[in-house]
Amino acid sequence: MTQRIKLTYFSDARVMGGAEEYLHLLIEGLDRRKFDIHFVCTDDRALAPLIDWLPSLEIEVNVLRADRTDDSGRPDARQFLRLRQFFRSHPTDILHFNLPAPYDCRFAIIAAKLAGVPTIVTTNHLPTLSPTSYTWRGQLVLRLAQWCVDLTIVESEINRQAAFRNYQLDPAKTVSVYHGIDLKKFDRPFDREVILEELGLSSGHAIVGTVGRLTPQKAHHVFLKAAAIIKKSMDRAKFIIVGDGELRQELERQARQLRLTEDVLFTGYRRDVPELLSVFDVFVLSSLYEGLPLSILEAMAMAKPIVATRVDGVPEAVVDGETGMLVPPSDPAALADAILSLLQNSS
Repeated sequence: MTQRIKLTYFSDARVMGGAEEYLHLLIEGLDRRKFDIHFVCTDDRALAPLIDWLPSLEIEVNVLRADRTDDSGRPDARQFLRLRQFFRSHPTDILHFNLPAPYDCRFAIIAAKLAGVPTIVTTNHLPTLSPTSYTWRGQLVLRLAQWCVDLTIVESEINRQAAFRNYQLDPAKTVSVYHGIDLKKFDRPFDREVILEELGLSSGHAIVGTVGRLTPQKAHHVFLKAAAIIKKSMDRAKFIIVGDGELRQELERQARQLRLTEDVLFTGYRRDVPELLSVFDVFVLSSLYEGLPLSILEAMAMAKPIVATRVDGVPEAVVDGETGMLVPPSDPAALADAILSLLQNSS
């Protein structure tokens, strides 16, 4: 029997979002006859949905209780040494770092290189973020970490060009790999009436929904402003926000201020996204910047009308006027107009 390739995934994410769902899809789809998969993270509470699932595949999980560093470039020496020692004592053929943002995992990447890991791969989900927001020391550490990487994966061709422009990555070591999703999870019957009843809604409502972490990137505050505009023209409209995150209380407060308390449902983090998508009449993405969002692909898999912002990799998935409607970011009026046009023209 051919010896399997030992493949280790590493994440220092503090919240479960699209980048972490990406890991879920990768691990789920890999041929276990060829790969011996391991998983390492620094926050098991944030990634509990992923970590609770991995043992069912007999995948070893290691949790390193490490403090995250900011963008100052000042590492925690003890943390750095712990990481290097861990990588030395847990040898692997390939170490794949999952980067929700370009500066994530940078000290772990350097520690892995010093520990002698033979092949280091990263998936950079947001290469469109400029490094100029970091301190000079942070930028220096980031460049050093990038030098340690053997292959960088990005999610779209637009993002590949952004990676070259913003981070001067080597084209020979940078590839774009589009996301894929498991269509079987979406190509099945759903009982719309039962799901609506669970959500406290009815078939008479026009339902506009979005899926994503409640963070500044996703611009849910723009979504809520658009919802307020829509309610003035269509009283039967209801809005669902699926996801959780640091801005939940602030967004709930905004909904109250806009007098949308009875019209906006915050579901929190949910594993049953296909079920929730099945009751949407329109799917919305209001993000300020993106990689290639899984939520867009999931909405497409459910054949849902889509309104999305024209940012980064999104136009490579949503062709304006053909597979959805694209609007400028940070424009509640344009977002509302596009949503209303779809709700009022079901064909």
